Amino acid sequence: MSSKSLLSFVICGFLLLSPCNSLKDNADEGTREYFHTLKINSLPSSEVCKESSKAVNEGSSSLKLVHRFGPCNPHRTSTAPASSFNEILRRDKLRVDSIIQARRSLNLTSSAENMKSSVPFYGLSKITASDYIVNVGIGTPKKEMPLIFDTGSGLIWTQCKPCKACYPKVPVFDPTKSASFKGLPCSSKLCQAIGQGCSSSKCTYKTAYVDNSSSTGTWATETISFSHLKYDFKNILIGCSDQVSGDSDGESGIMGLNREPISFASQTANIYNKLFSYCIPSTPGSTGHLTFGGQVSNDVRFSPVSKTAPSSDYDIKMTGISVGGRKLLIDASAFKIASTIDSGAVLTRLPPKAYSTLRSVFREMLKGYPLSAQDLDTCYDFSNYSTVAIPSISVFFEGGVEMDIDVSGIMLQDPEESKVYCLAFAELDDEVSIFGNFQQKTYTVVFDGAKERIGFAPGGCD
Repeated sequence: MSSKSLLSFVICGFLLLSPCNSLKDNADEGTREYFHTLKINSLPSSEVCKESSKAVNEGSSSLKLVHRFGPCNPHRTSTAPASSFNEILRRDKLRVDSIIQARRSLNLTSSAENMKSSVPFYGLSKITASDYIVNVGIGTPKKEMPLIFDTGSGLIWTQCKPCKACYPKVPVFDPTKSASFKGLPCSSKLCQAIGQGCSSSKCTYKTAYVDNSSSTGTWATETISFSHLKYDFKNILIGCSDQVSGDSDGESGIMGLNREPISFASQTANIYNKLFSYCIPSTPGSTGHLTFGGQVSNDVRFSPVSKTAPSSDYDIKMTGISVGGRKLLIDASAFKIASTIDSGAVLTRLPPKAYSTLRSVFREMLKGYPLSAQDLDTCYDFSNYSTVAIPSISVFFEGGVEMDIDVSGIMLQDPEESKVYCLAFAELDDEVSIFGNFQQKTYTVVFDGAKERIGFAPGGCD
């Protein structure tokens, strides 16, 4: 028996799969791997940036996507490789809480007794816990500003001079040096629709986040540009913030990409038809991309946006999970709630029944390795190993979409105890589940607003 056949026999026997022909070579699909080899290393160097092989080209409507703590971010404020493990989990929990709070508030304001006005609701914002940044040109002449890209926010804002309180060590936009900057007057209909007040005849806004950070300033229209494009986006509505609170780790503001009319995706709908995609890199030392428009690859598999999704969020329906090639026996009722696809949340948060089944099977397949007590409940100390075989995890979405999660998106490495790894999933007992950015790594994730669908394709960064 060949070594390849022996491996297939062992894996099939272990997983009790019947039949096992899914492991055989196929001219179209190749050999399916049900276990990944995880290399147990110390944290990668914080000084080396690896550019994606899918580089942003001249004339492309793409922006380079970088981790704010990584060496590819020229504006990072610290050379530390990442936040502490506890800080990552704390901020992620705040992001999750803010998603839930914003959805509940939106449901309240859209209920029958509160439908007296057609003014959009922008009062509550999700905490911008995302670790990924794009550099966007603002103004004429343009000034490159590092902005968090966020599918959970609508508002586009950057800190501006003169500053009452601004983030230190990162760029600040000066509207007096831009020929295209136009403050939004209080008398305009647009201000009356979206403004929250006036100051010296200027239309003002304030957005607050659940971690007590905030951005306060004035509305304006301005020119946005990408470094590789020969044309600009004129008269884009932005927030010009002269007062921010909270911490910055290499960003000057936010690029909102949700479904609200004020998001960049909506404001450029006449050009890109609300179509954009991104690829989150496998490590903080690599680059990804955020791309607008373009041709959709035949490799992309789409799932429809839920009809019950809030007007701002991207929700699709999760239908199942497999571990090590075995479809988990999870009651269908666990997947009745929507799954929001979020660029800011880190962990994927599952309904209790789904998560407990996933955890149980994953632990069984790694029962020979020592557990480590951490804030997450399925962590391992791999100090005595150079490589570990971990089971693959696939997530299924409505429409027959299977997303086989990349090995980099299955276990989260502790930044402080570098040989401790944790299953990057958690439980969420609420009316929504969350598909986090950690599980989206290396995939092209396509948001097609016009056709109300979200798609996935592997190999998006390289």
